[in-house]
Formats: sequence, structure tokens, C-alpha cells
Amino acid sequence: MSQSLDNAQLQIAHPQLRTGLWLCWLSFFALPVGLLAIGGGPCAGPRNATGSTILLVVGLVGVGGGLFGIAKIVRGIREAKNWLRVAGAVSAIVAGFACLAGLAYLFIAYQSLQVFLRY
Repeated sequence: MSQSLDNAQLQIAHPQLRTGLWLCWLSFFALPVGLLAIGGGPCAGPRNATGSTILLVVGLVGVGGGLFGIAKIVRGIREAKNWLRVAGAVSAIVAGFACLAGLAYLFIAYQSLQVFLRY
């Protein structure tokens, strides 16, 4: 009974924190999906303008989702329990990594898109 009450309180009392957790992990898991979508591993680059565009979108999701998720976590972490604070802190660290990797994706996509659209 108390377990269902805790879940109900979590869903009602912490919507910003829950949204922040989802956004942080979404931004992190979008990065490898983007690499697979352009057809390569960690050392592969885009092969055409479509691949550059996919990499640009994945970079935007990584940076935007990570920053927005961190902001939501910071706003909702004060009312949370200790275990949820720890989960929020871990998610914010992961989102920080996703933001850095997303910035690298954005840089590579911008540079390659310029080259592909020039010729």
C-alpha cells in the first residue's frame, strides 16, 4: 500500500524532476542512435548531406535535451527524496556528457554540411 502511495506522490509531486530525468537520458541515448543512423561507428563521419543533417539533428537533441533536462532537474530536486536526488544528480552528469558530445556532433555536422552543400 505504501509503495503505491510513494509512486502516486512521485507522479504528482515531482513532474519537473521526472521530465528532467527523461530528457537527460533521452539526450544521452540519442547520440549512439545518431551514429548508427549515418552508417558508422565512433570514427565514421557523414558520407553525404543527409548524413550531415542527421548528425546535426542528433547534436541538437543531445545539447537541447540535456540542457533542458538539467534545468528541469535543478528546479524539481528540492522537494525530492534522497534517492531521487541521487538519481537526478547522476542524470545531470550524464546529460552534461551528452551536451559535450552533442556539441562535437554539431561542429562536425556544420563543417561537413558546408562541404557537401558547396559541391
